[in-house]
Amino acid sequence: MKLRPWHTIVVLALGFVCACAALLLKHFESDLRGTVSLSAGDAVEIGNETLVLRKFTVEKYPSGRPRQYVSDVSIISSGSDDSALPTADNASISVNHPFVRGDSWIYQSSYNAITGETVIEVVRDPYLPLAVVAGVLLLVGAMLNLLACGFTDPVVSSDLRNHSRMRHVVTVLAALVTLAVPMFIILRAVLRAEPVPALQSPLMAPHVAAYATSYIIMLFAAFGICRRFLPLGFLLMTLGLILGAVWGKICWGDWWQYDPKEMWGFYTWLVYAVYFTVRSHPRLEFAFRLAGAVMVILTATWVNFAVRFSGLHSYAS
Repeated sequence: MKLRPWHTIVVLALGFVCACAALLLKHFESDLRGTVSLSAGDAVEIGNETLVLRKFTVEKYPSGRPRQYVSDVSIISSGSDDSALPTADNASISVNHPFVRGDSWIYQSSYNAITGETVIEVVRDPYLPLAVVAGVLLLVGAMLNLLACGFTDPVVSSDLRNHSRMRHVVTVLAALVTLAVPMFIILRAVLRAEPVPALQSPLMAPHVAAYATSYIIMLFAAFGICRRFLPLGFLLMTLGLILGAVWGKICWGDWWQYDPKEMWGFYTWLVYAVYFTVRSHPRLEFAFRLAGAVMVILTATWVNFAVRFSGLHSYAS
């Protein structure tokens, strides 16, 4: 069976519905998150178990800035019956390294520099499997879109093949200048000498690389260059979105927290999702391609708005 654009729309729509359902179900669920401050030797009950803080340390860079926060804990479980002896598991919890215990994820949230107490957060997410299904469907939908569209450009009237050589050069230079600022900001955030704990994750490189490559493709396409690669750019943008959600779950305790940059990145993705439903109409194709490029520039340069729209991504400022 030959893939059609509407096939991808159905899969993407199913993924979107599953994601919204997971968020809606969580909205009506109570007691999913709990935060506690502990000093060495303190204990707290987590369900039928007891968490004891054995030691808390703050690893620092030579400059004195915090590099990582580490809580060494013991999780003591009561026996299954009165005659059984309690058992204890030891774990080190740090930013980007939570401890998963049953349906609870235990996070190193922050610490109190004055009292020396660690701040630990316990998160339950019974609807995480539904969110995983949503992510898989969105990624599959983007892959099907690539297969359905291929590397063809339905709008050929303004293709660069009909332009003069000087027009080629001017267009390429304009695209490169447009790319310079967002790429500089992205590289500055990635290559900063002393990354904050939240940035110390193996997911950072693929997350940033997927988004950066998709931004390059989308911005070049705005100038009429290589529009046939837009389906690939959309796939990479979807991959970056999903990797960001996975990273958010591992680092902050939730795969979606309505952070301003998260929302703006999603709106950018949504513009391109609509683009592929109207790309056969020249005027609509141009309008959405241009709107998508503007959204990409604003998303990539979000650091400039971090002070006004503070959120989880403000650390890049």
